[in-house]
Amino acid sequence: MRTDTPPLVRDYINPNWKIGIVTSSFYKEEIDSLAEGAIDELLKAGIVQLHCKRYDVPGSFEIPLIGSALAKKGEVDALIGLGIIVEGQTQHARLLAEQTARGIMDVQLQYGIPFAFEVLYVDALTDAQNRCSGSGNKGKEAASAVLHALATIEHINS
Repeated sequence: MRTDTPPLVRDYINPNWKIGIVTSSFYKEEIDSLAEGAIDELLKAGIVQLHCKRYDVPGSFEIPLIGSALAKKGEVDALIGLGIIVEGQTQHARLLAEQTARGIMDVQLQYGIPFAFEVLYVDALTDAQNRCSGSGNKGKEAASAVLHALATIEHINS
């Protein structure tokens, strides 16, 4: 188990937590990097690899739907949503990003489980690429966020 994890998180991490990672199929290379970052962070924290499952969906808009189905079935203790939406010449991208964010929040509140939102809404793909690798990998940040939320919920309920 990591020693640099804040004490509350480290003290309450359950290696058997099941984490679903729901990923958009757009911009595969970048999404793969985000997913690998998330899984790496979960494994470093002590989560069993078998309990880190990835679910690919057509686009970011479908992330909340699949997350909701997983939560409803009780398949996961937490979710991570990973996608990239690049602004175009119309308002379509903004609408997709806003509704995806709203859907993820709705799933969190309806099922009482963490659902990290790392759907990057950017002006250019290079902006997203800068957030997909190294120490700035947003997948790692999403994994850290759900672990912290799960540990806090565990602490509250103990």
